Amino acid sequence: MKRLVARNLAAVLAMALIPTASSFAQTDSPPKYEFRLTLGMSLPGGASVSQYSDDWTQDKLSMVDERAAITPATPRVFSCQGFAARFFTEHLGVQAGLGIYSVGASNTSDFSFSYTWTSGESGSKSQTWTGTGQLKSVPLSLNAIYEGRGEVWSFFVSAGPTLFFNSYEAQSMSGFGVSDSVIVIVGIPPNKPRTDIIQSVDALPVPIAVPAQSWIGWGFDVGAGVDFLIAEKWALTADLRYFSCPSRDLSWTWTPGTYTGILGYMANWPFTAANAAYAAEHTTLTTVSPSSLRFAVGVKLIL
Repeated sequence: MKRLVARNLAAVLAMALIPTASSFAQTDSPPKYEFRLTLGMSLPGGASVSQYSDDWTQDKLSMVDERAAITPATPRVFSCQGFAARFFTEHLGVQAGLGIYSVGASNTSDFSFSYTWTSGESGSKSQTWTGTGQLKSVPLSLNAIYEGRGEVWSFFVSAGPTLFFNSYEAQSMSGFGVSDSVIVIVGIPPNKPRTDIIQSVDALPVPIAVPAQSWIGWGFDVGAGVDFLIAEKWALTADLRYFSCPSRDLSWTWTPGTYTGILGYMANWPFTAANAAYAAEHTTLTTVSPSSLRFAVGVKLIL
């Protein structure tokens, strides 16, 4: 009787342990595929400060100095990133990633204008304008990934080459100094007539822009993160990743047209194509960097 009870008890224990062993086998079996979808905050490099400067003299003007600094704002933007990984061993695999960020790249243009007459009199004027713009980047990466797994927590690191699809444009304003001189005859008999110059000076507010441009560049990305298992095939994920892309130098164009000076002395004054070309030569390039540092959180699907 005792032997029968013992046999039955052993059979029951064996039946109970079979599912448990099977579940451990599933847990210990490494996944072959992982898919991540994350949203995060990116800090792109943005664009560098551009400078316009010129100084000149004309007739009764002994000195004219004009300068502008176009300063882009430092953008912070939400970005979206997706990754798909295929593991060939328990810890090593290949990871493909695709992301996008698009940010409004505003700027501030600070213009200063000063002049001195041969008589010693002088004047000055400052003006500030705000501009707009947009920076977009789509990184396409192919990484090697290493993942260390625990029962609940796991960590990963990945890095590899990245192909960037970028675009940038900006609009702003700057001043451009102009002067007008008129020769007149002065002197009333019996005084001897003589010639004199009546001269005025002003600065025209001129729209400037970096026309929309797109380019492709090779770089790399490197990142690390952690996962927290919340179900058999689902985990929460968080990572910090740096995207490195070569910068691009872009030029500002000045818009010909008819403008009224900021001092009010020149009304409907022509700003010619020759003026625009001259001003562009005296404006430094802006260096646009699509590189970014990104922190993101999301979900991971394990297959």
